[in-house]
Amino acid sequence: MKVDADRLAQQVKLAYEFMEALHGQALALIKDVETQLVRAPEQLECLRPGGYRYTLNPLSYTLERPQAILADYYGLWFRYFEGNAIRTQTPLDGNIPPIAFLKVVLRERNLVHPEVRFGIVDKVIKIADSKWPKKFEDVHSRVADLALVGPPPWIERRNVKEDYKDSYISLEFRGVGIRLADLPDSEAIAEKVVDPLLEMYRQVATEA
Repeated sequence: MKVDADRLAQQVKLAYEFMEALHGQALALIKDVETQLVRAPEQLECLRPGGYRYTLNPLSYTLERPQAILADYYGLWFRYFEGNAIRTQTPLDGNIPPIAFLKVVLRERNLVHPEVRFGIVDKVIKIADSKWPKKFEDVHSRVADLALVGPPPWIERRNVKEDYKDSYISLEFRGVGIRLADLPDSEAIAEKVVDPLLEMYRQVATEA
């Protein structure tokens, strides 16, 4: 089969431009949410496990089981840090303030529409009596990759409330999903993500 070199070049160019635009939209949304949360009365700030960064799905670099090196999701965590508290030290003792999360899901099994998931982790407890993990920042990628997933997509589940447990930690979380397409601007992000997220945070903080 003969390949049309010019057509292939154009398809590759368009594919990369589209993915760059899509990931740019996801990251712009995250920055918008972060800015609004920091300015809210609760002053929620990003957890910084490895510096000022987001978490994403594990990527494969092996030729044995190749996987496209594309972000399936972007995830961040937020909490209130009192005074001079260290931004990379969130203990696993069940006594910390609620942790808010934001996950922009671009690809996932059974996902129909890219969606934004947000909510609150109520409780995080270390299970094993071992050196690892020492803090929530050690497992934040694991939780984002294994706990905050479908099926079915969160949009279909409406209000999500679940427990998660593995060999290292147990946690409880609640959240909501909304289509990425329904968040075209900062006003929509405030109305449909930030305000409901802060309402959940205040409810959990009051219960605690």
